[in-house]
Amino acid sequence: MRVTRLLWTLLALSGCNAPDYTPVRDWAATASLAVDHPRIAGSPLAGSPVAPPPGAEPAQPQPRRDDSILAMQEALATYLQAVATLASDGVLPYRESPFVDLAARVTPASPSGGQAIAALGLLLRHANRTNAQAPMLRDNIRAADAPVQALISALLDAVARQAGEETQARQDAAAFYAGIEARSDDAAARQALREWAGRRDGAFAAQAAARAQYGEILTRVAAGHALLKGRAGRVTQEDVVQEVRIAEDQLRRAALALRRGGAG
Repeated sequence: MRVTRLLWTLLALSGCNAPDYTPVRDWAATASLAVDHPRIAGSPLAGSPVAPPPGAEPAQPQPRRDDSILAMQEALATYLQAVATLASDGVLPYRESPFVDLAARVTPASPSGGQAIAALGLLLRHANRTNAQAPMLRDNIRAADAPVQALISALLDAVARQAGEETQARQDAAAFYAGIEARSDDAAARQALREWAGRRDGAFAAQAAARAQYGEILTRVAAGHALLKGRAGRVTQEDVVQEVRIAEDQLRRAALALRRGGAG
């Protein structure tokens, strides 16, 4: 009986001293949700601006989907969720790379993004085949950081490219409505045009703000992953835990700001 009690005591003590990867899990889960905003892949560029018919309500600009951005978002969100799974001592289900199709969708638009996605897919396959769990998280994060940073850089470039296209489209739309207004002799029609143009410009402004906020999220995810890599050997120690918790809180706040802006 005494031996049994001693064994249970030793097991309890060893369990209490087991490394806790919960902060890493929480950061990765938050990051996965934060980067997965499909509307960011859309751009209100579909069709040229048109003058409103009398009494009509202005239609919002319709998004044109960028498939390469969607694929990069999906790959990054999936990888981050895999980190959360490993931190929970879960086993990844990827017997083969889950990113073959995603890499093919991205490569024509962004060779560096496609290469990074392919590398992450192979790392997830390796984690499955080696039955990786929380104690191996350190090595996996170290190996994944370079392709993660490359993927985020490619995604930031793609989002910035769309932002530039939207800026030009916004200017073109403003000039279009101003030209029509200048040629009209009807005061009521001119007022309707100004209201129509203002609402359309507001849609562009909201999308621009959302892109800027999403860029901040990506930058924070890149910094957070670099933090995990740099502290990989001490990731369960109290000082590092506090750093990871702060990074998660900042990321959560940035994601909430994006959702409140109507882009989620």
